[in-house]
Amino acid sequence: MRIAPKDTFRKRFIAVESDSLVIETIQTESKSFEQGLSPKGTVPNTHLRILKLKGTWRANKQNELVFDVNMRKGPPEAYTFKGAWKINKNQQIEYVCGAGPDVLTYKGHWDISSANRLVYILEGSSTSRFEFKVQLESSTFYPKEGQIRYRIGIGARKSRLTIPDHIFVLYGEWKFSRSLGLIFEMEYIKGEFHSLEFGAEVNFSKSNQAVFKLKSKDGKDLGIEVIFTHKFMSKFDAKAFVRLKAAQKESGVETGVEVPF
Repeated sequence: MRIAPKDTFRKRFIAVESDSLVIETIQTESKSFEQGLSPKGTVPNTHLRILKLKGTWRANKQNELVFDVNMRKGPPEAYTFKGAWKINKNQQIEYVCGAGPDVLTYKGHWDISSANRLVYILEGSSTSRFEFKVQLESSTFYPKEGQIRYRIGIGARKSRLTIPDHIFVLYGEWKFSRSLGLIFEMEYIKGEFHSLEFGAEVNFSKSNQAVFKLKSKDGKDLGIEVIFTHKFMSKFDAKAFVRLKAAQKESGVETGVEVPF
């Protein structure tokens, strides 16, 4: 009598880097023996391998995380991480997978490239980045709040009928740049900062407010307005306030002030 072998193969994602994905595989092969030679009839043989795949990270049209493997031979291979990701307390992307569960952490920083697109650039890579389609929760911000709120849908449209869009928040501190534009300074790991810098069109309203309409690096409107009261702005950065008031007088009250990078 022979007992048929039973082989199993398990795969687990254990780590991510800027241009790589680390996978653990466990393959168990059971060799069968004639009955009587082994108490159980089989002897398991287990193989553990750690694979580090090279490739590029990106986001697909459904805002899911995708890893494209650089294949030497054969057709390209892509791993799509289904399900929602989140932002952790360090403002980094996290993805929970497996029964463990295993947590994959993507180290990088955020950039705002357009009104409806948010970019996460992976640390140490010139090619890997996640470009997400997003929607601003509100187009108007106040510097005291120190946050930018976004609404994002992740996954296929069918799943969005039952799962609502996610709301996530970027936290930081608004500051003036040397050119009188605005900087949104974000702290990631404690003591590690990265700043988003914006040009702006500044208009002074009759209700003692300065409205900064933010622009991207290529001069496109981002759909974001940061509103300062005169009283708050003078305390926030007195020197910048004086320079803006001087620029206002030179350009005229009605025309506003264009602030480059």
